Amino acid sequence: MSPPEPERPFVKTVDRQWILVKTAKGQEEIRTKACKLPARLRRLLIMIDGRSTVGEILDRLASLNDDLEGHLNTLLTDGFLAPRDAVPSIAAALSQQPEFNLAKAKGFARFVILGTLGPVGARRVQRIEAAGTVAELRAELDDLRDALPALLSKRQAKDVWGQLEPLMLSIGIGSDPPVDH
Repeated sequence: MSPPEPERPFVKTVDRQWILVKTAKGQEEIRTKACKLPARLRRLLIMIDGRSTVGEILDRLASLNDDLEGHLNTLLTDGFLAPRDAVPSIAAALSQQPEFNLAKAKGFARFVILGTLGPVGARRVQRIEAAGTVAELRAELDDLRDALPALLSKRQAKDVWGQLEPLMLSIGIGSDPPVDH
């Protein structure tokens, strides 16, 4: 008989007013995948921005039809997340994070688009390169998300969006899958 698993604290209900932040363990998981979180939990962990309330996160991601509250619970219980007020040093570190790097974001989008669409994506890349603000980049990427199903198979469109999802989240675009027209 194996020894019982050590008890972990369990948060029965996530307070919708909490603002969650990534703990050191959560930040390490994003960088290295050391704990090998399942993809759904890892994506949710990436989406935690340290500014949105749990309620805002749940509302924004409701279309995923997933047990988001349960997943947040797991991330809290396993030490990847904590309420911001419980971890003041992380909250302070978040306020000192570098500004969003528009040039790097456009370079990443260019890499993904040309790698998946090839020459067909050249016009999209020109439009993304012409974006002078985060809002313009957001609009171009949002437009691309809607156009992907017309350019690729449904599965390929979903895969491309999955590659761009972390970039989208970092500039405030939701994680909606490509829309079929």
